[in-house]
Amino acid sequence: MKRVILPLFALTCLAQWYIPGKMISDQEKILSEGTTFRFKTAPIDPADPFRGKYITLSFEEDHVEVVNPSEWQQAQDVFVTLRDSAGFAKIDRVSMYEPEGDNFLRAKIRTVTSYEPYTLWLSYPFERFYLEESKASEAERLYWSTQSDSTQQVYAVVNILKGEAALKDVMINDRRIADVVKEINDRKD
Repeated sequence: MKRVILPLFALTCLAQWYIPGKMISDQEKILSEGTTFRFKTAPIDPADPFRGKYITLSFEEDHVEVVNPSEWQQAQDVFVTLRDSAGFAKIDRVSMYEPEGDNFLRAKIRTVTSYEPYTLWLSYPFERFYLEESKASEAERLYWSTQSDSTQQVYAVVNILKGEAALKDVMINDRRIADVVKEINDRKD
């Protein structure tokens, strides 16, 4: 019995280290080798009791018109091929099948409109940007205020590699949101 329990225990311990390590390694690979895209954002913001405070990112480029809406279903996994347009990500096409190349990501169909123009509304796997608790409230306020100001440019920096995506940062006028919040907090002190 001891011969079975000890190797089983060791295997369980190794799995507990391997799985999170693999997840971290995969994200780091996307960040270091993936193609960087900038997605323009729109406002929203809640909190997660387990993972902390975050900004929910909503994107301007989150929908695409289709010819036949009956081919698509809500919550369906799709592949979104992207292109760069004036420095920001634009949807080139949406497919049910994995495309060739690297500049595509997996997404889910949030909804399909049943009236013309028929539109697929997409959910991306990087719609939450987590912040440390001390910066979260000010970042939320700043994010909301910049979204309503058309002179401000707010976008998410996302690296994409063969269908997988990693959210790198949220930028306000080409500055990291964390740096802008730190500057504001330092002025208050």
